[in-house]
Amino acid sequence: MGNALYLIQVSACTSVFYVLYIVLFRHSTFFRANRIYLLVALLFSFIIPVLDFSNVTVDYHLPTNDFLNAKALPVLNNIKPESLGTMSGTGNVNFILLIYSAGFGFMMLRLIYSIAKLTQLKTRTGICRDGAVRIVRTDLPQPFSFFNLIFLPKDEINPLIVEHEKAHVCYHHWVDLLMLEISSAVLWFNPFMIFYKKSIKLQHEYEADDHVIRNGSDIPHYLDCILHHLQAENFGIPISQFYSQNIKKRIIMMTRKKTPLKFSLLYVLFIPAVCILLFAFAKPSIRSISFENSIAGNKDGKVVIIVDPGHGGDDSGSTGKEGLSEKEFAMAMAKSIQKAGELQNIKVILTRTDDKGMNLEERVSLAKRHDADAFISIHTNYDPENAKSSGIECVVSEKNGRSQDSKRLAEKIQSEFQTLNGIGLNGIKESNFYVLNENSIPAVLLELGYFSNSKDYAYLKDQKNQQQISERIVAAVMQYTK
Repeated sequence: MGNALYLIQVSACTSVFYVLYIVLFRHSTFFRANRIYLLVALLFSFIIPVLDFSNVTVDYHLPTNDFLNAKALPVLNNIKPESLGTMSGTGNVNFILLIYSAGFGFMMLRLIYSIAKLTQLKTRTGICRDGAVRIVRTDLPQPFSFFNLIFLPKDEINPLIVEHEKAHVCYHHWVDLLMLEISSAVLWFNPFMIFYKKSIKLQHEYEADDHVIRNGSDIPHYLDCILHHLQAENFGIPISQFYSQNIKKRIIMMTRKKTPLKFSLLYVLFIPAVCILLFAFAKPSIRSISFENSIAGNKDGKVVIIVDPGHGGDDSGSTGKEGLSEKEFAMAMAKSIQKAGELQNIKVILTRTDDKGMNLEERVSLAKRHDADAFISIHTNYDPENAKSSGIECVVSEKNGRSQDSKRLAEKIQSEFQTLNGIGLNGIKESNFYVLNENSIPAVLLELGYFSNSKDYAYLKDQKNQQQISERIVAAVMQYTK
């Protein structure tokens, strides 16, 4: 649902920027400024939701040397695995995705068809030059421009109309139109995009009209030219038409008194609008937390643990020879622990449920919002200098608010891991990782083997082994919370 949330946020941004344009700028005669505002606002709408200004604390997971003695504790019986059904909401998500893809596909095909149709029209007729401009003579009754071409009827046409179309080419309005068509396809479900597109096209016409008048044509003569051609056909394709349906608005704007220059200061309101949207969307507080995990303080008498799949997003962590990354392995292990916990009536809350990046402060903050009994962070080790380095390590911190309880939990986990076959144990280590130091609940970081060791890597890739490790962790938590 991450992509759906992004598109909703983009739509919200475009709507806010467009409302600001309607309220303040649409009646001004700063045509180029209005055009730039609408284009920049559209670009910012797509950028703002993906920005992240969070200060991520660096936390490298490297081999450490300080061992603490671990006690041997009794082994619990293995927990029987049980497969879980698929999420009930999957069907709805797929249906929404299907509807969105159909709308996007239709819009893109429509655009491609329109461009192909105009390309064929250019191919069937000859191209002549008028200075730096290329002109295509067609059987169509109306003039228009497309990319850097001007399409004119074969009959004689008023030079002012040609000059108007040259302005569209000169100001590269076709770039705006192409950008608009693609954006409209992406946001086809947003009704504001219909008006957004019309507004930019209207600014194009204002700008081209202004160009003609500033280059020597008197307004009455130009208005007479326009009034002779009030009939217009809407092509519905990304072209700039002289005989558009907005002729009345163009006439009003041409005869309007120029907006005072001091009015341009209002464009600085774009900055606070951007700031507000950044505050709202650049870093959502629930960015990496699923809905079922978002209600704090509701334990229902259950043991609650926070499981933290390390890394995520652009931070892949270490990567094995066959391409499995640490972030992928950690996510698979976290979900496996969650399933094993459900079988033992333990509530397991994941700090992240997808591949989005999450900084360390957010992970610790989530643990603080829940009345959890323990925090377990999942990682793998990597030793580039020694491929023989191997084994599982439990890491705790003396700076943790409940360091003795953290050590006791680590001892329980180490004891359970002694029943694993195929991977060694390196005991309990001490290190000052952020997620250990800053937690106010017992916290353990598990380095579940070395991706740099081929034997460890093969062991960890096996789903049966992942399940056994998950069951041992849950068993250790049960022992710890008795």
